[in-house]
Amino acid sequence: MKAGLLFLVFFALQNAACAQTFARSWDAWFGQLQLGAATGMQQTAATYNLGLYKSDQNHGYGLDFSGTTLNNSKIYSGTLTLSQDFLRLTRNRRTPFYLYGHVGLGLTHLRNNQFNDNFLLRGDDMLHFQIGLSPTYFFSRDFALQLSGKFQTQTLINYELDRLWSVSLGMFFLIPNFKPF
Repeated sequence: MKAGLLFLVFFALQNAACAQTFARSWDAWFGQLQLGAATGMQQTAATYNLGLYKSDQNHGYGLDFSGTTLNNSKIYSGTLTLSQDFLRLTRNRRTPFYLYGHVGLGLTHLRNNQFNDNFLLRGDDMLHFQIGLSPTYFFSRDFALQLSGKFQTQTLINYELDRLWSVSLGMFFLIPNFKPF
């Protein structure tokens, strides 16, 4: 009993002591590469996500690109996102675990051989709204494993894709010396 309690105290102190070394940079640019699954149009298929994010204290913003193929349709999305770490709403505590919530607005392009219009990218182009949650664990200051769940709803629909669910797993990494502005 005493050994178990001593182990728990030691484990808690060790995690508190290492929190600073594993904390992410507060003002940096990050990249994201993820693979997962998406569900829409009564089908599930593989999906990928690429992203570029700017963190600023406990929130940030970024640009996401994703792609998947459902029912012989190729679906590409670009999204401007805003994110917030739900574990640090007002204070910047440094720990290796973060829980980001994010919202976004963007453009979805659906390309299908049976559907071809003359607007923009010659397919079904839709505006979308996206909401999601991303638990993220940093192994070092510049590398993390991120699980991301997103719900995306479309507007201006000409085809049958009105909503898209996706879950993906991937890496979230610091882009050193990247200062575009």
